[in-house]
Amino acid sequence: VKDVLEKKGITFRMNAKVQSIAGKEIAVRDAVSGEPFHLEADAILLATGRRPFTEGLNLEAAGVETDERGAVKVNERLQTTNPHVWAIGDVKGGLQFTYISLDDYRIIREDLFGDSARSTADRDPVGYSVFIDPPLSRIGLNEEEALRKGLNVKIGKLPVAGIPRARTLGETEGLFKVVIDADTNKIVGCMLFGPESSEVLNSVAVAMKAGMDYTFLRDFIFTHPSMSEALNDLMNV
Repeated sequence: VKDVLEKKGITFRMNAKVQSIAGKEIAVRDAVSGEPFHLEADAILLATGRRPFTEGLNLEAAGVETDERGAVKVNERLQTTNPHVWAIGDVKGGLQFTYISLDDYRIIREDLFGDSARSTADRDPVGYSVFIDPPLSRIGLNEEEALRKGLNVKIGKLPVAGIPRARTLGETEGLFKVVIDADTNKIVGCMLFGPESSEVLNSVAVAMKAGMDYTFLRDFIFTHPSMSEALNDLMNV
């Protein structure tokens, strides 16, 4: 990702700790070497993170507790510490995605009107996409994380330039990578950096959720030419 963005003219300064900002001038210090340097900018984006906006809701009066970050505490069926109150969406902390809020609704709906079979315990794995150009999509563990867990892994890699559909699109930058548990043949993670990766990832997510072996995608018949058919080659490990 870094290489592709650098080709687009973006410069990365790693380990940079901002000391001060005065107008367009930014005083920075290298956190490793201690070397000071200055940058000039037309605009500055400060990423401070997000947290649930629960201040002022008087939740204590309702018997609803929050954690140290202000997120509403919930159980696996999204009930708060007041069993008659549920919390849905970003207010409960965790992954802050629209599709997580949608699944929250399903869990609460089934708890109120169904058999209460759904819960957050059976939600994983959850994928995500970063909509840069091309998009970066990921689900599960990366190689490093899998090795730290002591898994015996085999890795599949496929340059996007080797995908027929990418060549017809004229978008050949990127890399597809899959991490497979060699003992069980299950997919434990997948990282896709390339055109339409946000769509391709959903096929991987379905296979993982269904507990299918990686060979399911390796031998599946996809339409041609499509980005999804790249999974045939990616899983050929």
